Amino acid sequence: MSNTERTRPRTLAEALRGWDDLALGLLLRHRPDLATPIPADTGQLAARATTNASAARAINRLDEFSVDLLEALSALTEPVDLAKLAKGVDQSIETVQPRVTELLALALVWGNEDDLRPIRAVHELLGPTPAGLGPLTTRHFGDLDQLIEDAGPEAREVLDKLTWGPPTGTVEKAERPVTIASARSPIEQLLARGLVVPKDATTVVLPRQIGLHLRGGRVLATTRPTPPPLDGKPVSNSIADRAAAGAALDLVRQVDRTLEQLATEPPPVLRTGGIGVRELRTLATKIGAEEQTAGAVLEIAYSAGLVAAVEVANSEMWLPTGAYDDWLELDTAHRWAVLVNAWFTGLRAIGLIGKRDSGGATAAARERLVNALAPDLERLLAPEIRLLTLQALSSAAEGTSPAIESVVTWVAWHRPRRGGQFRDDLVEWTITEAALLGLTGLGTLAAHAAPLLKEEPSVDELAAAIQPLVPEPVSEVLLQADLTAVAPGPLVREVQDELASMADMESHGGGGVYRFSESSVRRAFDLGRTSDQLHKWLAEHSRTPVPQPLTYLIDDIARRHGVLRIGAASTYLRCDDENVLAGLLSANLPGIRFRRLAPTVVVSPSPPDMVLARLRNAGLAPLGESFDGVVHVTAAGNRRGEPPRRRTSRDFADNTVDLTEDQVKAVIEKVRSGDRVAAERPAEHTSGDTIAPAETISVLSEAAEAHTRTWISYVDHNGTPAERIVEPVRVADGWLTAYDEDADQPRTYALHRIATARPVEK
Repeated sequence: MSNTERTRPRTLAEALRGWDDLALGLLLRHRPDLATPIPADTGQLAARATTNASAARAINRLDEFSVDLLEALSALTEPVDLAKLAKGVDQSIETVQPRVTELLALALVWGNEDDLRPIRAVHELLGPTPAGLGPLTTRHFGDLDQLIEDAGPEAREVLDKLTWGPPTGTVEKAERPVTIASARSPIEQLLARGLVVPKDATTVVLPRQIGLHLRGGRVLATTRPTPPPLDGKPVSNSIADRAAAGAALDLVRQVDRTLEQLATEPPPVLRTGGIGVRELRTLATKIGAEEQTAGAVLEIAYSAGLVAAVEVANSEMWLPTGAYDDWLELDTAHRWAVLVNAWFTGLRAIGLIGKRDSGGATAAARERLVNALAPDLERLLAPEIRLLTLQALSSAAEGTSPAIESVVTWVAWHRPRRGGQFRDDLVEWTITEAALLGLTGLGTLAAHAAPLLKEEPSVDELAAAIQPLVPEPVSEVLLQADLTAVAPGPLVREVQDELASMADMESHGGGGVYRFSESSVRRAFDLGRTSDQLHKWLAEHSRTPVPQPLTYLIDDIARRHGVLRIGAASTYLRCDDENVLAGLLSANLPGIRFRRLAPTVVVSPSPPDMVLARLRNAGLAPLGESFDGVVHVTAAGNRRGEPPRRRTSRDFADNTVDLTEDQVKAVIEKVRSGDRVAAERPAEHTSGDTIAPAETISVLSEAAEAHTRTWISYVDHNGTPAERIVEPVRVADGWLTAYDEDADQPRTYALHRIATARPVEK
């Protein structure tokens, strides 16, 4: 037996047992699903790694060249060494070797460079015809070139059509057995020589050995070991950064305007979740944005927790949350950073708004247009593709704005088995959303977006990156004779709120332009301002004198404001006897207040049923009437609790969360411990071997007396069988007290759960 044969592992489990802790830790970090639940030993770890579900997760994160190598390994006849694999993908050994090392480290391939074997799940996931090659045949061929030549040129043309796939062809149903002598058509010539084999009565397939021979030993026609180039047009980085910063400030203002509008006129929540198309269109008009942009702004605010569905008067409405008030207290850079971080890490596929939901569970759902804020906008793939898209923009040559098509191709190369057309759509949507968020300018990634490419980006890092491009807020405006106020920069929050109460924003830019009108000034008076307060505020916050037309406008509206008064009252009482009402005003009824509007009319803010009950308790005999004065009798209503708040988002659970260093260490320790137990299992123990309970107790008692290590097989409280090497200390009262080699403190085991016990030789 050669040294190579002696060192070659026979199974994946045997290969993993030879790995050091560093290699096992790397495997667990790249395939964290293998650690949940913690495997008992290396055999269980290997079994889990070869399941289709786990292997699919790992393969889906491979790039195109790594998938090509797996496909080639699956297609080539074993044994496959490094040289044969390199020839199969038409690349040099130096190019293939690092990728093979990565596949070995991921446990998708095992063995060594002289005998590479993909795990069983790879064959099953890549399908029965990898790289368009047919199944293997057990038939042995001599000189294949001569055999093909003997079949004739027409038969060779048929083979050429089947060579690069698909390897199947349709034929007429044969009426008789075909031999070389009786073969008439090209297909019959091939069938007679075994160059194609029948799959069924009307289908023939090209065997894999023939296909590989015709391809000249290559499995794939072309392979790309490196990502495709990111072609585009040249741009100025400094101009791009400033343009991106301008878009970032615009986003903050749009979110602010959107949520202020929601607070004023909250739209209802649809029965299926989300906001209606009509309401979204109205909102877009109010904030001066396109409908698609308004939907994206809403989604970004929702991801940041600034807006939520709130129950109001037995119906749900979209309203700002308490987090919105906290957000307003932040500086502009941090407000932007909060929005970007929420978008970047969120699951919302914003680009689906207004489109058909192809991923719907039913045909009706797939035909329905997706609404903004709808629960079915969440996709697990979204964050991964966002990161890859930004990485693509970052990988472009400096001063280059890559074309969208090249970015789509670049991302597709890195995740060829993830999402298909939806993946490509996500890339295009991400580019659009990144421009709205101010992460890109002129199509290139801005410098202040760099923190997002780190492993764990933080809000503070993002805010610090954009801070130099954020202008300092100002507290003064320029009042002009055409009843406008020009803000020379972003306004201090208090100044902006006060100005917005008396003027309407007309245009958006570095600061903005506000216009005074009758309705806007009247709005300020409605909020409790007086003409003196408005004049004083404008004089204090204007760099220019207050124009005379604006002064006249304020004074004119002040003279006409408040002539007609309106208030709110839940209950009115009318009585022809003024003395009765006078007595009510002086009476002390618990929780009831009255105000006299006329000699025979008083009102109260308390509800009618409460006032009615208090008056009857006071010995009076009031009578209820409707709004139009008709007397009516009311019956006691049924009281019901508030319905639970309807869920408006799905709980996406992904069991491939990253592991911490401590978790990786704990898994490795558990696996090593399980391997030691398996290695020290007594030789006479076989599967299903049990001994009588009395003998088990005797073995454990003797071990406790002699302080000898003992192997036990038991069933834990969950019903899971396990094995341990322990050092018994005490056997009494139905319990075994023993030291476990994985713990410093003694543990207890129920004797009735211990199936077998064997002493371990020292």
